[in-house]
Amino acid sequence: MWIQEDRTYMYDGKYIKLYHYIKRIDDEVDAITLTCRQIEEILQFKLPASAYKHRAWWANEQKGTHTHSRAWRYAGWKTTDVRIGEKITFVRE
Repeated sequence: MWIQEDRTYMYDGKYIKLYHYIKRIDDEVDAITLTCRQIEEILQFKLPASAYKHRAWWANEQKGTHTHSRAWRYAGWKTTDVRIGEKITFVRE
């Protein structure tokens, strides 16, 4: 993680492709729903088993052990409707 000149966070971790995908969504779009398969296609790797089993994996944590959640949080989004193993809805913060 690092901070840009405009004081927004940049993400540089394992889930960087998800960060860039969500960051580039048109500003007029307030919500987006992605299936787990779509997220894996964006990432170009499989989500861990815990993403398919535990709602907590999709928590909107910025500090702590869920470093993957920083990918969407630093891009300005948060999860709302989580259907474990199916789809996740992200909304702008």
